[in-house]
Amino acid sequence: MKNIILLLKSHQNLWTAMMLLLLMGSMASCSDDEFDTSAPPVIERIRNTNPNTADSSFVSATLGSTIAILGNNLSTTLEVYLNDYPLGVNPAYVTNNTVVIQINDSVPTVATNPDVINKLRLVTRAGEATYDFQTLPPAPQVLQVKNQYVGPGDQLTLYGRYFYFVDTVYFPGDDVFVTTGIQTNAGGNTLTVTVPEGLDFSESSNVIVVSRSGASATNRNTQIYSGWGMVADFDTPGVLNWPWDWGWGISGDMIRNTQPGIAALDGNFAGMNQAFPANNDWNNDKVINLAAWSGEQMFPTTPSNLYNPAAPAGNFDIRFELAINSAMPIQDLSVQIWYPDRNENELSYTIPLSEFARTADGTWYTFSANMTQLTNGNNRLGTYADFLAGDHDGIRQLRLVIQNTNPTQNIRATIGIDNIRIVRAVRQQ
Repeated sequence: MKNIILLLKSHQNLWTAMMLLLLMGSMASCSDDEFDTSAPPVIERIRNTNPNTADSSFVSATLGSTIAILGNNLSTTLEVYLNDYPLGVNPAYVTNNTVVIQINDSVPTVATNPDVINKLRLVTRAGEATYDFQTLPPAPQVLQVKNQYVGPGDQLTLYGRYFYFVDTVYFPGDDVFVTTGIQTNAGGNTLTVTVPEGLDFSESSNVIVVSRSGASATNRNTQIYSGWGMVADFDTPGVLNWPWDWGWGISGDMIRNTQPGIAALDGNFAGMNQAFPANNDWNNDKVINLAAWSGEQMFPTTPSNLYNPAAPAGNFDIRFELAINSAMPIQDLSVQIWYPDRNENELSYTIPLSEFARTADGTWYTFSANMTQLTNGNNRLGTYADFLAGDHDGIRQLRLVIQNTNPTQNIRATIGIDNIRIVRAVRQQ
């Protein structure tokens, strides 16, 4: 029992250690000599290590799970195999009636090999036992929404992991989901589905993917556009729609519904078609400088429950869609977000284009930056009120600049930018 208590104190996974104590406590003072080690092993059932599932019996588990094999004559267990892949056995996790193992990510699953045998095999000094058991991939993980600016009838593409056996994709709203027409690739890292009718963003803007292994988690990377927070869509009249050439912060002849190799998402967009100068050199046509020079509030303040001035700046993202069409490598191109605060700090954050844009063929991707990523030394925005305040003269500005960090090579490309907006990414205060 002393060794079990030491294990409980030192093991990083307290749930597993607690379970070991429960499963092994009555056997802790026994040695192999007290059991008939010549008897072949018997597997009665498999369960996980949560004490609340003591009476359960599993026939499948996901990669990464820790499971308890329950039975008899298990004290001399040498090895455990899942789909003929050896997992290894730690003697500290073995008693005559229990073997605790972890299913690591290298175990073959039906997702990657439909011919796996779906068997667990346990080997002891006296023989072996098998048990029908299916190993599944983990629950889906959504890492990126390719283009968040979608509505009913549009195709939504997700990038992530473990998109296997997906049966449902949930959208914002009460029971708004899709069960048919869900397309995934063989590697399980892309998913495409048609956006349904009935979206409701009053509670959430997240997309959730559900498979036989579970549901994907939600975070700021799993959201679609709610319709709130638009600053510049290059179509809608508003504070920035002045009747002069640079009212949208870019030359008027660059605002159109098409550019070479780029088709519009919805209406007009801001286009840049040039050889972007090397070494971060400047020209006006690589800049979108949104500015309310007369002091108007161009940033969103409604709905007030979302755009609460007291909310932490870290709850907000600056997002926009960007498309690039280029025959040249784009790894040296980036977009800088720039904002001057009321303390005369020029806050900025730079996003490499390759961080979000997976192709350079004119496809639209959503770019996103948390508002607190805009920094100048140790200076950053604290609350949304700091952002609403504008600069020291009360002028609200937000600038996007395409930068080419290559020291010598100009990069010829066409770039489109649309739907610059402020999104309440985290709704809790």
